[in-house]
Amino acid sequence: MQQHDSTFPFPRLQVRAGILVADGYGITLRVLYGKLHVEDGIADRRRTLVLDRAGSGLERLVLLGKTGSLTLEALAWLRAIGAALVHLGPDGAVLAHSVPFGYDGLPIRRAQALAIATGLDVILARDLIRRKLDGQRANLARLGGRDLRTFDSVREALGRVGTIDEVRLVEAKAAALYWNAWSSVPIRFTGRDLARIPARWARYDSRASILTGAPRAATNPVNALLNYLYSLLESESRLALLSAGLDPTLGVLHADHRNRDSFALDAMEPVRSDVDAFVLDLLEGHVFTSREFVELPNGVCRVRAPLTHDLALTLPRWRLLVAPIVAHLAQAFRTALLDRGDAIVTTRTLKKGSLSTQSAPPAVAGRPTSAQSPLHATPRKRPEVRPYASKQWNAPRPEGLALIPLVCASCGNPVNKRRRRYCEACMPRARRAHGERVIAAARKALVTRALEGTDPRATAQANAQRGEANASHHRQNREWAREHPEQRDRAWFLREVTPKLDALSLAEIAKATGLSLAACSRFRAGTRTPHPRHWHVFAKLVEEKNA
Repeated sequence: MQQHDSTFPFPRLQVRAGILVADGYGITLRVLYGKLHVEDGIADRRRTLVLDRAGSGLERLVLLGKTGSLTLEALAWLRAIGAALVHLGPDGAVLAHSVPFGYDGLPIRRAQALAIATGLDVILARDLIRRKLDGQRANLARLGGRDLRTFDSVREALGRVGTIDEVRLVEAKAAALYWNAWSSVPIRFTGRDLARIPARWARYDSRASILTGAPRAATNPVNALLNYLYSLLESESRLALLSAGLDPTLGVLHADHRNRDSFALDAMEPVRSDVDAFVLDLLEGHVFTSREFVELPNGVCRVRAPLTHDLALTLPRWRLLVAPIVAHLAQAFRTALLDRGDAIVTTRTLKKGSLSTQSAPPAVAGRPTSAQSPLHATPRKRPEVRPYASKQWNAPRPEGLALIPLVCASCGNPVNKRRRRYCEACMPRARRAHGERVIAAARKALVTRALEGTDPRATAQANAQRGEANASHHRQNREWAREHPEQRDRAWFLREVTPKLDALSLAEIAKATGLSLAACSRFRAGTRTPHPRHWHVFAKLVEEKNA
């Protein structure tokens, strides 16, 4: 994998935690000689990245923007390695997906399409909203909400509803109480930016936009963060549904609309509270700047790079949280399909606002109630082990978890220390590579100085000092040879002393021997052997180090 320098305001273009984010204008995805070439940026400030099929670690390629091009070969390349393409517009809306693998979901989709006729839609909608309200209740307690008792009463009413409209009404009542409690959430900006931002950005008034009266087209940073993260969650929900053989457009709770994945919105409902908790953590632990958000001419507030890139790294978290929800939904439809094969007949009749189920003869089991729903008994699907998987990622809401996950720029494993780009295993290799780059740059600079005639090593003073030093060393070597005419065992030094020099620093060796750092480096690496008059000093250093 080949990487190039980053471009302001975007961070370095690299695969982090299996996610690659391409942003800007004129985004290009193409395949050349079997490698994926990714290019993005703004104007002449471009970023490029070349990925190999093996070892890239790519799982999601996120495109942010509307200008650029990609080839059919690039789509086939992503599919071949099992990676998905997620395209988000400037407003955070999901524009396109690519499914990493094929699926066979025709039988289960038939059961999904018949859910509205069998009564399973109400059962699933009730269960999804129950999970969502449980998460919102935990966030309310965290915010110190005073309407917990009222919220609990609304949540208890969910078990008595019998139609989809009643489920939506309960959800709306709970949402009103829930979002009102967010008015006390602080939004911190740096002191110098307070005069540069609109006044409404410094407070949270409502989940609804003042422009549309709905969550769309956010007019404050909190809603902009929520909308962007919800879009990321929607993309993972849609991909999970497709991989399970379900149709993302056949919803049970959200009404059918053109160009909307209603069932993907249904499946992500229980995870919305986890997104809210993440935003609360971000608001508590992060001080924003005016550059992280932008206000459009129509008053809409949007998140800007590089914050959008950092937030995109949360995709693996939402993938892990939505996977068991989708698995439960798929199992519920499979169970309904088996029941239909046993000639179950279920009718829904509305009696005093409650749902009653009438079955065929007693020998045939009826439609399970909400308490007997297959969703409660289906074991969760174990997520596939990934290189970045750890307790920090698996816990839905862990204490002390870093808001923006940090991963090694080389291997993708978690980095535990701040201001580090590499993990402990990759740090020695990264330092060695950095040293080689510095040496190469220094040699190139010396060659340039030599061609210009300004080489500091070729001045008269430098030549005189070098000659005196060499003459002194030769004189000391001859004197030592006259005083020690015995045979010198070079094999002994290479066998007993040289391998143990790795435990000593160059500064320690140079201080004890009086030699230059460059010479000590060659001696420690074993590429050269020091004069025998220095052997006793090296042996003494090794003995003191091992003592």
